[in-house]
Amino acid sequence: MSVDRDPLASLTRLREDLALALRAAAHHELSEGVCNHFSVALPDESQRFLINPRGLHWSEIGPDDIVLVDAHGTVLAGRHRVEPTAMYIHAAVHRITRHAVVLHAHMPYATALTLTCDRALDPTLSQNAMRFLGRIAIDAEYHGLALDVAEGERIARAMWGKDVAFLGNHGIIVAGAHIAHAYDDLYYLERACMHQVLAQSTGRPLAPVNVELAARVAAQIQGEREQSDLFFEALRRLLPAPR
Repeated sequence: MSVDRDPLASLTRLREDLALALRAAAHHELSEGVCNHFSVALPDESQRFLINPRGLHWSEIGPDDIVLVDAHGTVLAGRHRVEPTAMYIHAAVHRITRHAVVLHAHMPYATALTLTCDRALDPTLSQNAMRFLGRIAIDAEYHGLALDVAEGERIARAMWGKDVAFLGNHGIIVAGAHIAHAYDDLYYLERACMHQVLAQSTGRPLAPVNVELAARVAAQIQGEREQSDLFFEALRRLLPAPR
């Protein structure tokens, strides 16, 4: 993530984009009650990051609702509290994986795949799934709620070197360098998981493509991210911040 010459403008834009990603997730039915969290690290190596507050539905979150915290969970700016599991998971993932953006959700179809023996999406099935080839980490061991530093660090280490994690019996994490790109991945991850679950529900044998073809498709999608930016800007027009 590049450093803006105007730190205040950069912080304002990050708040706007994070709030938009949360509203979009609610719009696309990727949220769950008032649980789960999206966060983005400030681009100054301070280990501070922005995160959604405790107790607000994602559909009602605006830029002013976003909370700024340090690596220890101390609220530095914002009028809301932060939920404990958010700090244990997000602080660890930011620190250990070095990803700027961390999106954690219990999306229906992706979470359904974490309940299977395979634990994750097959990236050789649908075109949407192929974009994730080589990017998926699987944390197959569920250890309960992440209510301590050790559990957050265990999840983060399981994700090392990848930007998508399927957490067994739990949910998923999608990470990246830019909010727009990470949200695009989150959206298409759920679509790919939905297609796989629907295909499996037919009871008919699945028909994956060969890994070489899937790798070529993955490179094509990852090599051109304008579509991700255009999608996010469309969401900005469709889902304005609440007044």
